[in-house]
Amino acid sequence: MQDVLLVLETSCVQSSAAAWSGERLLCQTAWRAERNHSSAIFKAVRQVLDALEGLRLKEIVVGSGPGAYGGIRVALAVADGLSLVHGSRVAAFPSWNGLGLLHGKACVMSDARRGGWTWGKLENGVLTDVPAVLPAEQARVCVAECMKKGVPVFSTETAEHLAAREMSGIVPVCPSAGALGAAWLARAESRREELLESPAEPLYVRAPHITRAKRPAWAVKA
Repeated sequence: MQDVLLVLETSCVQSSAAAWSGERLLCQTAWRAERNHSSAIFKAVRQVLDALEGLRLKEIVVGSGPGAYGGIRVALAVADGLSLVHGSRVAAFPSWNGLGLLHGKACVMSDARRGGWTWGKLENGVLTDVPAVLPAEQARVCVAECMKKGVPVFSTETAEHLAAREMSGIVPVCPSAGALGAAWLARAESRREELLESPAEPLYVRAPHITRAKRPAWAVKA
């Protein structure tokens, strides 16, 4: 029986799922999730699984971001559920490895909210380190420096979003499950095994923002 790899990429509005057998892409589907990842992903995954009749779902790779934590967590929950049914192993893999930017150096950025921008570097399509969160002005300086050096800058945000935040000279791009699966299969087997042995969780670029209650819990009336 052939073994299959399922890839889920839900870190952006444009989400996708794909299945691989060896180095052959069996099928791929995409959907625009907006804020309803939890309702859209099941139909897409069902569509992919229906195409795998007679094949064994051995591994599931989930794009871990940076990106929409809600979408990523939903995909991880779906992967965990499928792993219980099919006995599959699950790994989280940075979504920016699935941008298809395969040649040379590039930088990628996304809106980290609260006035910050997530910034990372790619070498031949692979994220070189954990992305950093930069203030908006510093991000603009980094973009200008890249332009001067001839290093392209990409963003997982839309052109409209970039324009509204006064970020210019940046090319919008979106990760896909197909490209993420290809990047996963291109990694050394030892590296894939290391990721499969690690907890599958979102790529957190900074600590979560927590709003403290104005009054202690004991002072709140029932």
